[in-house]
Amino acid sequence: MTRKLLDTTFLIHHWGGHDDVATYLESQPADATFFTTTLNLKEIAVGRRLVDQFDAAEIRRQFEWIRTVPVTESVAWETAALEAPLYADETIQRDRINSLSIDALVAGAAAELGATVVSKNVTDFETLDVPVESY
Repeated sequence: MTRKLLDTTFLIHHWGGHDDVATYLESQPADATFFTTTLNLKEIAVGRRLVDQFDAAEIRRQFEWIRTVPVTESVAWETAALEAPLYADETIQRDRINSLSIDALVAGAAAELGATVVSKNVTDFETLDVPVESY
């Protein structure tokens, strides 16, 4: 079974009707399962609030075809395993690590699920050493 965890960039571009998202989805195997996290939905909600268009029901409808996973204790453990090496690497600045905090949790969820992250921000996830692909 193919598992894909869709990052916020993907969700935004899907909602916006970007052709590259449609092409990506059409290229996926029939057994693909798509996930996102509650954190990614939070980022969508922030954006919708910024333009005064927040409607939780509308967000749910937009992404009803995606399984939403919460950030659980086991995701926290996976995240710690991905994030600790960054702190140990003296060439990576703390501000950079802090800026990756939500991406690290998303990567931890992907690791827990055995999923590949799908994002336009490939380099952020490569830093976290998880499978990632662009669309």
